[in-house]
Amino acid sequence: MTRHADADTRRSQITHALMRTLAERGLARTTLVDVAAAAEVSVGLVQRYFRSKDELLLFGIEHVYRRVGERVRQVQVTTPVRGFVMRLMETFLPLDPERERELRVWLTFLQATLTDEKMAAVHRAATADLLDGLADALAGAQRAGELDPALDPRVEAAALVAFVDGLCLHHAATGTGYDAAGIRAALAAYLGRLFGAEVAA
Repeated sequence: MTRHADADTRRSQITHALMRTLAERGLARTTLVDVAAAAEVSVGLVQRYFRSKDELLLFGIEHVYRRVGERVRQVQVTTPVRGFVMRLMETFLPLDPERERELRVWLTFLQATLTDEKMAAVHRAATADLLDGLADALAGAQRAGELDPALDPRVEAAALVAFVDGLCLHHAATGTGYDAAGIRAALAAYLGRLFGAEVAA
């Protein structure tokens, strides 16, 4: 039990170091030595978990998706659906230091998906799950009379995801005009326009 607990502690230690290092340096400038130094462990210990930088990044993005999934599961499904969708999409915004790091790792990962099919497959699967869940929520809003029944839930889900991704990208790249308060307000304004077409039940 002690050995297992120690292994879990080491893995967690390396994971946090990996996230910090990738966020600060990006994949191209991150080495196993950097991660080991940040985790205050030997390079050999890091190599027990990762044999290459691609494995580092894949593990990092899987960690990001796990953390996002945990936040999503904490969002209670309530009515009105508009409020639920707002809280759901806020879980993807970089509103605290942890999510800032996750965003930077995710942007590094996105670049890798352009040339790495395994990374691209991970991204496609995660995006498909998000679109399915969001489209279901918007269809529920239509049934509840909160959203125009003429709208296509899947098209609107894709547009909303792209909008939130754009907010995250500009937040990371510019900051000015896209701070935490600004991107939250922009999301609220977008949903206000979307649900502003609400048809009374």
